[in-house]
Amino acid sequence: MTHLMKRTLLLFLGLSLVVLAGNASAQSSPDVTGTWVGSTLRGAETMTMVLKQTGDRVTGTIVGAGIDDGRVTGIVDGNTIRLVFDQGYQETPSLNIKENEISGMLSGTTVTFRRVRSSS
Repeated sequence: MTHLMKRTLLLFLGLSLVVLAGNASAQSSPDVTGTWVGSTLRGAETMTMVLKQTGDRVTGTIVGAGIDDGRVTGIVDGNTIRLVFDQGYQETPSLNIKENEISGMLSGTTVTFRRVRSSS
């Protein structure tokens, strides 16, 4: 009987680890809803994005990006976001999301945005 209990316990522990690992990998993408202020690598330009996320879809506006100012749409996939400008002619490379920071290439230059306000 002791041998059967040990096997049952090991089986239970093994299944628990599988469930926990599956839950960890299935965690949702970060929510980028809020106001983000950023600058270029050179620090010369300040840009502001206001984003609203529903599921993995993002809508919003960007100001300070020059000809790309205006409405944006996008998709969040894991820890990345890809934006499309309203004009529809330009899509950004994937930008990296890390907590309250979004960074990557935007309008031909490296930018870093920091969240200044979350929308409730």
